[in-house]
Amino acid sequence: MKTSVNFKSINALAIPATIAGIAEPLLSITDTAIVGNIPVDGLESLAAAGIVGSFLSMLIWILGQTRSAISAIISQYLGAGRIEKVKTLPAQAIYLNIALSILILLSTIFVIQEIFELLNASGKILQYCISYYSIRVWGFPLTLFVFAVMGIFRGLQNTYW
Repeated sequence: MKTSVNFKSINALAIPATIAGIAEPLLSITDTAIVGNIPVDGLESLAAAGIVGSFLSMLIWILGQTRSAISAIISQYLGAGRIEKVKTLPAQAIYLNIALSILILLSTIFVIQEIFELLNASGKILQYCISYYSIRVWGFPLTLFVFAVMGIFRGLQNTYW
């Protein structure tokens, strides 16, 4: 089966991939907008949201590169007509991403104060960072799960699914 390469086929992959790529930063921006309107300790809350958002974005974008690796492997095998050779890869990739994110979640949750102190948070800002992180970090495994699934479907050249 030969796929024609045109703007329609490129956009069919690019538009859903772009939407998936901006979902996490959009969440941070939304949190920042809401926290910025808090009347009590607004400046400290906003600083905490920025620090935590930056730290989580760093983790997500470093570990989220598995999406590109999964996509590249699957698309190579799809193009070669040997997709059945990698039929267990999607489950392995999803499992790896979830396990890795839970490992990082559990390892950071106990030393988060020290991590944010290294990022120069102190006083009320540090306490707000710890509170906000302890809420926001639970979405981390789900984010990496979505990245793995997006990489699989991008490799299969079907990002609408």
